[in-house]
Amino acid sequence: MLTISAVIVEDEIPVAKSLETLLDQNDKVNVLGMAHNVIDARKMILEKKPDLVFCDIQLGKSETGFDLIEQFPEASFKLIFVTAFNEYAIKAFKYSAIDYLLKPVDPEELEEALKRTCKKIEFEEPQKEIQSLIQMMKNPSDRPKKILFKTSEQIKAVDVSSIIRLESESNYTSVYLNDGKKLLVSKSLKEYSDILEERYFFRSHQSHLINLEFFDVYEKNDGGYIKLTDGTTVPVSKRKKSLLFELLESI
Repeated sequence: MLTISAVIVEDEIPVAKSLETLLDQNDKVNVLGMAHNVIDARKMILEKKPDLVFCDIQLGKSETGFDLIEQFPEASFKLIFVTAFNEYAIKAFKYSAIDYLLKPVDPEELEEALKRTCKKIEFEEPQKEIQSLIQMMKNPSDRPKKILFKTSEQIKAVDVSSIIRLESESNYTSVYLNDGKKLLVSKSLKEYSDILEERYFFRSHQSHLINLEFFDVYEKNDGGYIKLTDGTTVPVSKRKKSLLFELLESI
C-alpha cells in the first residue's frame, strides 16, 4: 500500500485526535494536520494538497462538510466522511459511492476504507464521487438518475433505469444491466436495497433485488418465481409473495 497524506476536518477536537491516533498507527498514512471549521479546512487543503480528506458532516452549529466540498467540485483529493448516523446523508453517500465511517470509528472499517482509497489513488481514478454527491445534496427532493458502482477496476456511473437486477454473492453484489454487462461490486445487497427499493426495485429474496420495470411473469410452479424480460428467473421467498402481489396490483 502506498503512503498517502491526509487532513482531518472535525470540529470536535477529542474526536479529531482520536482519529489521528488511529491513523498514526498506520505507517502508510501521514497526517498533515487538522482543521475545525470550513475556512481553516479550505486553507489547509489548498496549502497542504492532501491525497485524502477525512471530513465530519456537522462542523459547529452552522457549517457542514458539504459547505466545504462544494468549494472543491474538481477536487484532486479523495474523500471519506466521518459522521454520526444521518439517514439521508448515508443514502447520498451510497448513491455517489463516497466512503464514510460512522462514529465511533471502527479500526477495521478504517483500514478497509484506506485500502480502497489507496487503490483509487494508485490507479488515478477520476473523482466522480464528489460531483455526484454535490448534485444530490443540492437537489434532495430529486431521485438521482444515476448511481455509482465501485468495482475492483473502476467507478462506473450507471443509469438506475438500466439495472435489471442485483444478486448477492457472499460479500459481493453482482449488478446485471440491460446491455448484457455485469458488474461485481464489493458492497452488500442490503446497501443497495436500502436506496433502490424506493425506486421501483423489489427484494424478492435475501439474495435477489429486481427492477420491476423488467418484470415479465410470475410463475406459481416450483414454489413460485419471477421471470424477467431478459429470460432470467429469480426466486420469491414465502414472506415476500404477498408484498409482490400488492406491488403488481398497483402497476
